[in-house]
Amino acid sequence: MMKEQLATLCQTIKEKGLKLTPARKIMLQIFTDSHNKLLNAAEIYDLVRKENAKINFSTVYRNLEILVENSLIEKVIYQEGTKYKLINHGAHHHLMICTLCHQTEPLPFCPFGELETYIKNDTDFLPTNHHVEIYGYCKKCRKGLK
Repeated sequence: MMKEQLATLCQTIKEKGLKLTPARKIMLQIFTDSHNKLLNAAEIYDLVRKENAKINFSTVYRNLEILVENSLIEKVIYQEGTKYKLINHGAHHHLMICTLCHQTEPLPFCPFGELETYIKNDTDFLPTNHHVEIYGYCKKCRKGLK
């Protein structure tokens, strides 16, 4: 499954007219291996360096921005700073984020359906997008808090 996901991401990069550089391929591999965990730039850099010590931090940071701009990964503004994860290209989703282990899980539904209908029908505002992040503790981390 992860090999297929990585192959799809690499193909998407090429289709967008971008080069599949060694840094980008390593970064995409890191994201596919992360299982929806949010990673900051320093964590990504450390993992990239394990694969290729010649890649510097500015290359990783620049590629993070390119991957965000091309809708391959998403940037999540977190209390402790910016983190990144693969975009789920399936259905529209919102995230529950564990504040301890940073594991993410999509909500099984969109909580804004009724609100969006109200805004479209009863106001002069036309919403084009929304994003919800719910912060808390996953089951595993809650057990450790007791």
